[in-house]
Order: sequence, then structure tokens, then C-alpha cells
Amino acid sequence: MFLKFDLKKINTSGLSYINDGQIPSNKIKNNTIINANITFKKPYKIRIRASKMVKGERIVKKKTITFEPRITLINALKKSSRIYDDLMSNLSTLKFVKQEFTKDMLYEKVFEKYIAYKINQYKAREDKTEFDAKDRIGFHNLHLKPILKKSIGMIDEEDLQKIITKIKKKGLSERTSRKVYQYVNPVFKYFNMKAAKFGINIPSPATQKDLPPLNNERGLELSIDEIKSLFIELKDYPITPVREIYMFLMHGRRFGEVVTLKWSDINFEKKIYTIRAENNKARINMTYHLSKRLIESLKSIGIKKKGYIFTQINDKNKPYSEGTIRNHWKNKPIVLHQIRNCIATYLKNEIGVGNDIVGQILGHKQNKTITDRYGKINYYTTGKYVDQMLDEIFDEYSVDQIDYDKLEKLKALFPDKSEDELKKVIDILK
Repeated sequence: MFLKFDLKKINTSGLSYINDGQIPSNKIKNNTIINANITFKKPYKIRIRASKMVKGERIVKKKTITFEPRITLINALKKSSRIYDDLMSNLSTLKFVKQEFTKDMLYEKVFEKYIAYKINQYKAREDKTEFDAKDRIGFHNLHLKPILKKSIGMIDEEDLQKIITKIKKKGLSERTSRKVYQYVNPVFKYFNMKAAKFGINIPSPATQKDLPPLNNERGLELSIDEIKSLFIELKDYPITPVREIYMFLMHGRRFGEVVTLKWSDINFEKKIYTIRAENNKARINMTYHLSKRLIESLKSIGIKKKGYIFTQINDKNKPYSEGTIRNHWKNKPIVLHQIRNCIATYLKNEIGVGNDIVGQILGHKQNKTITDRYGKINYYTTGKYVDQMLDEIFDEYSVDQIDYDKLEKLKALFPDKSEDELKKVIDILK
């Protein structure tokens, strides 16, 4: 309970006493202290409340001060009055902030602001990577339409479960359904960050703490003959640059790795290409053999000096999109990513390649062992197995009749010699 003040010659505007029973009843009238001559036996408190109308909205600032019993009430009030004046002065210069972030705010509006915030945040990063705004916007428009027009405070776990059920009925992967949580939860976190100043916090319905570990295994029911038929179809696809993208995929690359390749990543002289760390899962630069088939594919689209190799039709400064490739991947027995499963299946069952080689071909992050310190699987070795696989599937011959181990040793001994010169040496020594 608070007691007001009515004391002569003392300004007590905005001040009230937090009643702790120390004020004698004969010095109180109508819940108002009328006599300041009081002896205190323990600390007491005075609340200060400054209030002002700013652009039609009342802004209030409060503060509570504790005084020791030796300090007289008169002196306590004088000090409190000065603090009150300071608070009122601050309120006069305070810029009014509209309470935009409320529980009634549409999720769609919060999402738009979140995207703008993340884009600006990434622009300030040293690594200069871009925020995946396009992917998130596309996913929202495709799968999250049911919540876009809902107030953010009215969205619950059941809303998200309904969306996930629809995704699974379409036969999409578990990774896709998990994006519901991965893309919605940050939007709620952003909202709570902005709404905190207004005392608002909404528990996110998209936390993943109760979800089981992701099962990312993809079954492959294609036979070896069916794999051959699919790969031949991809090799003979009539549209450029889709056909050339397929060829890189059949060499073990992920789609994202292929479309982010730049001409600067290709070394025709050494016959290698690099998947940069920012574009692969291992997060280290990965080097692969540039086979004859890949060289022919690059020549067929026209070799350039810079920029992306596979670009959008209407904007040559942007890489080829996943949405566009899907238009060409219709009525196929597997999803695009499962080309990698086909490669692993064929290599293991038809050529007898071990898991370590297959892992290197597919760009898996390798677990380092003591053996790795003494010997590594080079890209010529892995490239040789890929060439052998595609030779068998396409019933043609592309592998150079060359001992790549010897070639590597000669390169170390004669670094100033070209690869073609060293191959001639090997041919002479046969």
C-alpha cells in the first residue's frame, strides 16, 4: 500500500511512501502523510513515479529509493524530488517508439522484417557470405502458407504439425519436414528480441528439443540395370546446360556444389577442379579430377574466364537454381540427390570399391587416422574409378592408358614439366 504526501513547503509531486507500518496513525489522514516529523527504526522506501503524455501515449517511468532510518523524511523527500525532476526531464526528450511488435502482428509481417534483418546482418560479416533468403522465402510460400496470415501469438504446435503432415504425404524427405522447425523458430526468436522492450515474449512452437535425431538415410531400390538406364538418359539429355549439370552430378557432386562452381575453380592445365569450402559440407576446399567427360561438358557450354559456370537464363550473374532443375527432373524413379546413392551402389557392387574411396568420390568429410598422415587417396585415384564406372555404364572408353601413381611421382620429381610431357615419358618407359 502506498501513502501520499501533503506537506507544506515541500514538493512531493510523483512521490509516495511504501507503507511499512512505521508511520504513526496520528500523522496519517485519508492515506496521506500530513506530518514529516517521524522517527524511523528501520530502512524505509519512497517510490518515484514520473508520467507524461507523448504523442497521445502515456509514458511512465518508476523508481524506488531506500533510505536508512537515520535520514529524516524531509531530506529523503528532497532527494526524491530531485530524482523526480530528472525523470520528467528525460521523458520530455524521450522519442516515442510505436509498439509495432504485438501478439496480434501477422506472422507474414514478422517474417518480412526478419528476412531484412538477416540480410543486413550477413552484409556486415567478414566472410561476406549471403543469407539464404531466397530459399526461406520460397519454402514459406510453398509450405507455410497456412500460418502466414495468422497472428504470431495465435500460432501453436498443432498448426505446424498439420503442415508437416502435408509435407510427408507428398513423399518429401524428413529433412524437408524439419525445415518447418528450422525456418519458423528463428522468426519467433527475432520477434521476441524486438518485442522484449514492450514486455512481450511468445514461446516458440517450433523448438526441436523433443525431436528424435534426424534419420537421413535414403533407400535405393534401383537395380544395377536401372541405374545404367537412368545414367544413359541423363548423359543424352537434349537440353544445355542441364545435360552438363547431370554429368557433374554423375561424378559424385552435390547439386549445390555444381551450380556454385566458377570458372576460376577450374584448372584445365592440371585437370582438376575445386569445390570451395563455403560450398561443401566438409567446409574445406575439396579437389577432384577433371575428367575428359567433364572437360567436354565445359567446352559444350562455352568456356569463359570468370563468373559462374552454370547460370540462370535471365541473369548471368546468378547461379542456376534448384527450382529450374526440378522442372527437368520429372517422372524420375529417384530424387535428384539420390544420384549419389546410385554412384555408391554401382562402385561397391560392380567395381568392388571400398568405403574410403567412395567417401572421397562423394566428398564426405574424412575421419583422420594415423594412416592418413602417411598416405592419402589422391584425386587421380578417385577419378580413375569414376571414369571406369561411367565407361562401363555408357559402354565407351575414356580412361587414359596411364599409370596415375607413376604420373604423380614424376610430378613430384619434375614439377616444372607439364602433365602431357610426363605422360610421354611414361609411354616411352612402357
